[in-house]
Order: sequence, then structure tokens, then C-alpha cells
Amino acid sequence: MAELVVEGRRVTWRFVGSGPALLAPECNFTWTSTMVDAMSREFTVILATPTDFGASERVGAPYRADRWADEMRAVLDHVEVKRCGLFGYSFSGAFGAWLAQHLPDRIAAVAAGGFPLLGDYSITAEDVRGQLSALEADPGLYATVDRERFDPRAGMAFYDDLAKLADDALVEACPCPLYCFWGDEDADAVTMVMPSTELSAGLAARGVIHQIVAGYDHEGLNADLEVAWPGAAAWLARQLTDG
Repeated sequence: MAELVVEGRRVTWRFVGSGPALLAPECNFTWTSTMVDAMSREFTVILATPTDFGASERVGAPYRADRWADEMRAVLDHVEVKRCGLFGYSFSGAFGAWLAQHLPDRIAAVAAGGFPLLGDYSITAEDVRGQLSALEADPGLYATVDRERFDPRAGMAFYDDLAKLADDALVEACPCPLYCFWGDEDADAVTMVMPSTELSAGLAARGVIHQIVAGYDHEGLNADLEVAWPGAAAWLARQLTDG
């Protein structure tokens, strides 16, 4: 784990593999060694963590989503990667589509799983607000999550930032190609916002290639991302080689 100081803030990152450059943000969770191995067999993988998340510094309030984009740009500058693909799941999937709009000159393609990139983002924000309230009611648990995973209030600030966007903006305003995937039983993130069939139809109408992974809910697919990786990897390789 390496560290980079960005305007006085400590940001952690790792750099593994060979091939086209692929940014894989680590936000509310860390990629498993199995997934890192899979990604690094085909790509040069930059695993970078914005402040308030993972092993990076807890900066705290006031939370500003744009500083997280600045930190990702600084990491790419540091490792001398001008353009890259991005792979994310759940929070980091939403973060990837959001980041592409903040760094359009750096992100060439985004493969995002486990998050409904279409629809009303305030629905997800309100669900996260309920989770935050439950954590705040248990100071011990809150402290553990903050120490071991991420600052929950930073996560809330990110989803509040998404909630300010127009419906469907993560897709319709994306400056680069998108690929989406999710489990057909994902009630925690996807069908909470819209039926899986509606999301699929909406993406298809916008020309977004996507995969629905049969037999998986949100956490199940998160634990077994290797089943979705080959399709995403093949798409990313085409974008980063041909695009």
C-alpha cells in the first residue's frame, strides 16, 4: 500500500498487473485478492482510495465530493496514466459513472455493477440516510465502520451529491461508454429504484450494453464478482484497445 499526499491529505493506492490501465476505486469496501488477481491478469490496475474511505485519511466535514475527484486525478497523474478504464461495484460503480463526468479527459470507459444508473438517485440517498441513522444510534458500531471501512457520513455526502443530479444523468450525461451489470435478485440496490426489466429496457434504449446475472442478489454478487468479471473485462478490453 503506497501513500500520496494531495493538498495535505493522505491518499492510499496500489498499482498491479500489466496491460491497459484500469482504475478500480476502493471506497466502502476493499477488492478481494481473487478479484485483484483476475483484474491484474488483463489490466494494469490502479487501486485508489479517496480520503474518508478505506485506508486513506479521515478528513471529515465539510465533505466535498469534488475533492475525491481531485484525489483520483492526482493518483493518475502520480502513476503517469493519462486515460484509463474504470471498474466498480455498488458504491464504487456509482462512483465510477460519477467520476467520468468529473474527469472526462481521464476516464475512457466505465463498467459499473450493482447500482441502478438510471432513475431517481434520491431514492438511494434516502435509503442510505436510514442506514446512517441506524449507525449513528450505535456509536460503537459507527466507530468500527469508520475505522475499518469508511466514514459513513462521507458516504452519505456522496449519495446526497448524486441526489442533486437530474434523473438518469449518470447515463445520459456520461462522456464515455458504459457497461452495466447486476444480479437479477438485487433488491437492496436495483429493484428498490426500479424493476430489473425496466432498468434493462432503459439501458438498451440508450445503447448501453449490460448483463443481468441470474441467481444473485446484491451481496451475493459482491461476494462472487468473478462470475460477472469476464463480460466486463472483455468489454473494457475492447474499449481500451479500440477506443
